[in-house]
Parts: sequence; structure tokens; C-alpha cells
Amino acid sequence: MGHNLADRAEQARGLAKQQPATLAQQISAMQTEFQRAMPKGAEAGQLVRDALTCLRATPKLANCFPASVLGGLMTCAQLGLRPGVAGLGHAWLLPMWNGSDKRLDATLIIGYRGYTELAYRHDKVVSIASRVVYSNDRFRLAYSLEGDVLEHEPYVDGPRGEPRLYYALAKLQGGYALTEPWTQADMLAHRDRYAMAKKKDGTIVGPWADPAQFVEMARKTMIRNPLVKMIPLSTELAMAVAVDEGVRLDLSPTVDPTEVTDHPVIEGQVEPDDEPSESDDDWPPVTRPGGGDQ
Repeated sequence: MGHNLADRAEQARGLAKQQPATLAQQISAMQTEFQRAMPKGAEAGQLVRDALTCLRATPKLANCFPASVLGGLMTCAQLGLRPGVAGLGHAWLLPMWNGSDKRLDATLIIGYRGYTELAYRHDKVVSIASRVVYSNDRFRLAYSLEGDVLEHEPYVDGPRGEPRLYYALAKLQGGYALTEPWTQADMLAHRDRYAMAKKKDGTIVGPWADPAQFVEMARKTMIRNPLVKMIPLSTELAMAVAVDEGVRLDLSPTVDPTEVTDHPVIEGQVEPDDEPSESDDDWPPVTRPGGGDQ
């Protein structure tokens, strides 16, 4: 964390107050700054359009501390990711209740496809995938000194069954990386420990609570946790790991996002007196407008 983070956060608050009245206007007014942050060839106008779509899909973003929304978008600009685009699944901005400051903050959630997009930016990564083994699939993994043997044949003659195992792999120039499989019990334990969105009574809500979205969350987990420790990381992928599920208030297009992203204590998706449910329209889905990915 940068030594002058508090000063920059205060500047962000001041800038947010000076911006036009609505959050949509503030986002549009930041287009020039977003462009300064973006990789060559990317268009800030597209990021602004994506952000306005996010506001329509997730109305509670308009109730978030403005600097947290703008800061999350600035990180998306620097990473070259498009937030809230269901077909891409790069990233989402989700309103989370900040118990310390008693307000809603926009938390940046980077998706499974966002991680794969950033992984390909390293010239030694040839291919990367995160896969699910269902109970009716044929799966064999054997380790030996002569080389690992991986055989995974999805069942195609009917329902594939229930999720059984998760693994991730990458083909690299001169080699490969393969994670050890996680069982369904392993993934459930991970979810119970790390899921951010919970009700006051501890009940998990959001994508981890939906069986279909659970699988996408698990695929991301296999890349973010074991696989990234085994492959060469692009600069952007290393940044993504550090800023995922964080809140940024700094609006500078040139600062390292890892230095200005905080991971505050989050108490659920919405304010404590607003009980969310698995079908809450304000929770963006993983693969369609309105759902989250983690």
C-alpha cells in the first residue's frame, strides 16, 4: 500500500464531490482519464458504455460511494477488462456493505474469463483452461516420473451428473502446468470460508449460492488459487490477483492499482436491513446480465 494512500483517497473524495450530480455523469466525465489508463488500442468510450450498462443492470451501484465505482472502473481501464459484459465475463462491480465506514462500496470482482484473458498476455502461455469433472464423465489422472497422464472424457449420451472434481491446466512454451484436482467437498469448504456475500445470519447468497453459478465460481477459483502459482504471470494477471475483490478510491490513471486497492471488512451484498436472496435482481449473474463472478 502506498505511503500516501490516505492523501490520494481524500483527493478522490474531493474530486467525486466536484463531479456532476449523477453517477452516470461522473462516469462520462472521467472518459479522458480512463483513456489515459487504458492499454494501447482500447477505447474509453466502450468502457463508459459498459459502465452505464452496469448501472442499469445493478441499480444499487448508484447508491455506492462514488469514488469506489470510479476507482473500480479505473482498475478495469488499466487492466483492459470490460465490466458487466455477460458474454465476456471479464469483471463486475458489485455493491457491498462496508461495515467500517457504514456505506455501500463498489467491489471489483474479476471473473473466470477475465483471468484467462489476462493469462494469455504472457508470451509463454499457449493455452489455459479450468474444467469440471461430472459424476458421469470418465476421468483418469496418474502421476509418474515419465510424465503425468490426464484423461477426461465428458459424458455425452445424457446428463453429465453432479460436479465431482475441479482442475485447471495450462500449456506453456516448453512445458505445462496441471493443478491437483479439488473435490466438491474441497470447493464447498473454500466457499464457506471465503464467500463475500452473506446475510446477517451468515447464510451465503449471490453466485456461490446458485448451483449453476457455483460452477463458474469454482472454475475461477482453480485458476486464481493453485494455477497462478504454477505459471508465468503477465503484469496484468499479477495485478488482477492483488486487486480482485477489493475497493479502490484513488482515481489516478497512472498509479499502480495494487498500491491503492484495499480489502476492507465486507458485510454482505447490501445494507444490513435489506435482506438479499438468491434471486435478488441486484446481484449480477455470472453468464447473463445481472450476475457476479468470482
